[in-house]
Amino acid sequence: MKRALPGSRMLCTVGDARMAPQRVLCAGRALVVWMAGERPAVLDDRCPHGNARLSAGYVLDGRIVCPAHMWGFAPDGTARAPGADVAAPVAQSYECWISGDRIWVCLPHPVPQHPAAAIPV
Repeated sequence: MKRALPGSRMLCTVGDARMAPQRVLCAGRALVVWMAGERPAVLDDRCPHGNARLSAGYVLDGRIVCPAHMWGFAPDGTARAPGADVAAPVAQSYECWISGDRIWVCLPHPVPQHPAAAIPV
C-alpha cells in the first residue's frame, strides 16, 4: 500500500471505478478514473483526438474507449484507433495508486490545499 504523497489527492473508491469510468474534478482538472484489471488508471477526461469526455465511454481490455470515435486509450495514455495497432495523439496520464479502498493521484503541479479538492461529478 502506497502512502499519500505531498500534492496527492483521493479521487474515488475502487468499487466506483470498477463499475464505470468516473469523471472527477480535481485541482481544476477534469480527470477520468477507471480500473484496468487490478490497477487504477487516470487520464485527462478529454479525448485528444475528438475532444469528447472519455468518462462517457467504456472500458474494454483495460483501455478507456472514447464514445465519439471509438479510440481506445491505455493507462499510459497511448492510443489505438479502431483497426490499428497504434495511433496518435497521446492522452495525458497521471501517476495513481490504490490505498485501502480508494484511488489516489499525484498531479504534476502544486495543488491548493483544500479538504475537498477532488469532487466526483
